[in-house]
Amino acid sequence: GLQVFDPSAFIAQRKRDGEGPQFLKTDTHWRPEAMEAVASTVARHIKEEELLPQRPPAGYTQRQVSVTHLGDIAEMVKFPPGRQLFPPETVTTQQVRDPDGAPWQPDPTADVLLLGDSFSNIYSLSGMGWGTGAGFAEQLSLALDRPLDKIAINAGGAYSARQELARNLARGTDRLAGKRLVVYEFAMRELAEGDWKLIKLTLPTPAGSVD
Repeated sequence: GLQVFDPSAFIAQRKRDGEGPQFLKTDTHWRPEAMEAVASTVARHIKEEELLPQRPPAGYTQRQVSVTHLGDIAEMVKFPPGRQLFPPETVTTQQVRDPDGAPWQPDPTADVLLLGDSFSNIYSLSGMGWGTGAGFAEQLSLALDRPLDKIAINAGGAYSARQELARNLARGTDRLAGKRLVVYEFAMRELAEGDWKLIKLTLPTPAGSVD
């Protein structure tokens, strides 16, 4: 009963069409251009399938930002000082901005919730070194031209975001309130080796009520 989009063939076709590398040279994650193209394709599918009602355009804008960083694979090799064999890589990200120019932020009141992993965070989370405000959630929100909520946690793509959602619900914060669509992004390797444990999603029972 779930709709699935596997971007593998789409990304491979982009490379065959001369769109250049689709993944970072010394990092396990996709390049900004590949991520943006996937976000646009997912948004187009959502619109074609009429999975969401019409709403006024959010009016987001983009701003190009150049980012230079050394990928996670190269950093994990731990070369001795002065023996780094791989140079830093520079990419151009597309930061998403609100109509007033402020950086994009997730909106808990939105009717779309994105669950994701490091592939969503790679250009959003400053600690990953590839900039902020330009990740998968931002690009999907831009392509849909509507706000969305986001729970994205590095590693454990099969369960981490679901687990955090459950924790929010258990604390009484209903991140599913008003949601019409949940988009769940995770690395394909999770299908083979991920921990798809069952996680119960329940709100706490109000005091004095009968469950």
